[in-house]
Amino acid sequence: MRLTYYLQRARNLPPHMVIIKAMSKAWKRATLLYRRRRDARHSTYVKNAPFPPGRLNNYFGAVPLGILRSHAGQIAALAGHYLEHRFDLLGSGWVQVKHGMHCRGLEGYRYAMGSPVHPDSYGKWLDGKINRANVAESRRIWRVVDGDYVPIDWHLDFKSGYRWSEDTWYLDIAYGHKPGVDIKVPWELARMQHLPQLAWACAMAKDGQVGFAPARVYAREFRNQVLDFIATNPPRYGVNWCCTMDVAIRITNWLVAYDLFRVQGVEFDAKFMNVFMRSVYEHGRHIATHLEWSPELRGNHYLADIVGLLFAAAYLPRNPETDTWLAFAVQELISEVNLQFYPDGTNFEASTCYHRLAAELVVYATALVLGLPDEKRAALREYNHHLLTVRPGLKPGPVPLYPLPGSNRLAPFPAWYIERLEKMAEFAMHITKPNGHVPQIGDNDSGQLLKLQPVYRKMTVAEARARYANLDGYTDLPGQAVYWDEDHLDHRHLVAAVNGLLGREDLAAFAGDDRLETGLVHHLAGDDRLETGLVHHLAGGTRLASYCLGGELAGAERARIGTRKDWLRLKSRFNSLTGEQQRVVEIPVPGSNLLKDLKLYAYRNFGLYIFRSRRLYLAVRCGPIGQNGNGGHAHNDQLAVELNVDGEDWIADPGTYLYTPLPARRNEYRSAKAHFVPLAKGRREPGRLDRGLFTLGNEAKAKCLYFGGKGFIGMHWGYGDPVYRVVQLMEHGIRIMDYTGEGSFCCSTNTTIPSLSPGYGIRHG
Repeated sequence: MRLTYYLQRARNLPPHMVIIKAMSKAWKRATLLYRRRRDARHSTYVKNAPFPPGRLNNYFGAVPLGILRSHAGQIAALAGHYLEHRFDLLGSGWVQVKHGMHCRGLEGYRYAMGSPVHPDSYGKWLDGKINRANVAESRRIWRVVDGDYVPIDWHLDFKSGYRWSEDTWYLDIAYGHKPGVDIKVPWELARMQHLPQLAWACAMAKDGQVGFAPARVYAREFRNQVLDFIATNPPRYGVNWCCTMDVAIRITNWLVAYDLFRVQGVEFDAKFMNVFMRSVYEHGRHIATHLEWSPELRGNHYLADIVGLLFAAAYLPRNPETDTWLAFAVQELISEVNLQFYPDGTNFEASTCYHRLAAELVVYATALVLGLPDEKRAALREYNHHLLTVRPGLKPGPVPLYPLPGSNRLAPFPAWYIERLEKMAEFAMHITKPNGHVPQIGDNDSGQLLKLQPVYRKMTVAEARARYANLDGYTDLPGQAVYWDEDHLDHRHLVAAVNGLLGREDLAAFAGDDRLETGLVHHLAGDDRLETGLVHHLAGGTRLASYCLGGELAGAERARIGTRKDWLRLKSRFNSLTGEQQRVVEIPVPGSNLLKDLKLYAYRNFGLYIFRSRRLYLAVRCGPIGQNGNGGHAHNDQLAVELNVDGEDWIADPGTYLYTPLPARRNEYRSAKAHFVPLAKGRREPGRLDRGLFTLGNEAKAKCLYFGGKGFIGMHWGYGDPVYRVVQLMEHGIRIMDYTGEGSFCCSTNTTIPSLSPGYGIRHG
């Protein structure tokens, strides 16, 4: 199929373009061959970082002890797991990740590839694992690790048991080639998003809270885990260097955790700092030379790349190279917000959870740029754009500066950028259901940039096994032990972070008054020092002015589509049809009036229409498939309905489950049958699923025809002929009416959707 695809593309190109593309491919292959051979002969660790050893820059102030104390039990439990190298990622359950561990397998696929190791303080155990050119340096780094430390197996899919080799060149890493194997598992672990929890545990131990080990234990664990990774993952070798996005998220988490330890007065030894600072530089250089940029299509991966590059440049000392990284990252951050976020603040990937990820990337990067010290801000004027030769290129300096809304400061961010950032938070707030969860529109792989204060549900292991099918056979913890179940659909942390720049009362009320993110972002942006225990009550410092002034409604709340005449005309057309042309689903809702205090929110760019009152939450999906028509993270969910009554889900999207390990299962969760949508007997999927796991056919072209107080009317062309859906709101029920425009096929409504998945997992009914 791949050969057919390229032949078809070649036929559609003029002859000279075919020749140019063929020559480009040949040059790329020759270049890769040279680089592979060079890396095999010479160590890929940087011999000498281009700056003197010392401290990295710092951006955080005092630790918010007041909020941490209210979450001390959770922090102690999570940090305890991480001290034991126990992780729960992508539906794995809490498992201890080590060399030679037994893995349960994934839906019957299990591999036994790892073997136990016996680490020695000299690093001889790395012989035969690390490639020959790097092993001497890997051993030297390992000698800095504490002697009683047990290494983590960073190269293992600890769900299926499949293991990638440490000595495989990063561009030769294969994935999607074995059933049940998920490369995202080692990638997710190597993002090291658990490290900030070790910093919080250190703070609680210093504060004298019960249930914690001595503070130094958490600092040493951070040190050892970072050194472990650096020693066993030489640059450009192994699974954890082949996706730049994950390199970027990892270095961001390293730097934030390091900063949070330093705030507490933790002093790291010179040997560690030399290795650590060099690796920060190696990460930055890798990102700068492996950007996931394309003129045709780019998304959250590239956005993550530039945010990781920004953090590396901001924390490292100034030199000509880091100056160009900083200027380039600021330039591209603004450019990508303009490309990847619509004017209404929604992300262009057609996924509510990828909106969360991308908006997180933007808000923390924005705060970091606003908080740059004068010396670093000078780099935005003084950089040499000729030094950075990567595409899309760096413009000549200086980086333009604009007045910040509500402030007398200048910053690289135009007014439209700040408004769009504010609307990112509004979208997350408006779409959240009364149960605190967002609807799972499109893909959800649980991705985040930072997990500073993750939300967990506390249950027993036995309850978790009963709830999640992917925990069948789980025995790592006893049945009555506490199971901390991360809630990936609670997006309040994003709203809290954005509100750190705004200070809006409605956003604060939604996010809650015990969120760490608000105060941390407020300080990261260069405002007042955090006051212990009063992070959420900061009154001083710079606040950005809201685009909604004087109680003005948000743009999404003002939007309406169609008129009452349109509603009556389209509904009367439905009433004239009979038989197989139409289907009606009546959903009675006993109790008080559903429509009391009804509010409407229209996000036309994203394609999500929301009705909410005291008792009712109803959302309808109808709009673009995202990524400028590629639909890489979209599902066949056009005209799907989500319904929540009195805080309980009645109709909800089933989630995602998996990406590459089981392609059939991925398509099952992307299909129309997995969603509460109109179905057509004997017809194809509304959008083609046979173009790759991260491409969706754009045949549906859904359109909203009416959105107002009466309800919703939309249509799409995904079955060839138009199919319409009318959602009528009544005081004591919902009526959903589906009909076809031509009456040429049977229209039915899917009322049996799979059990809900919290994200990258699967749940029992």
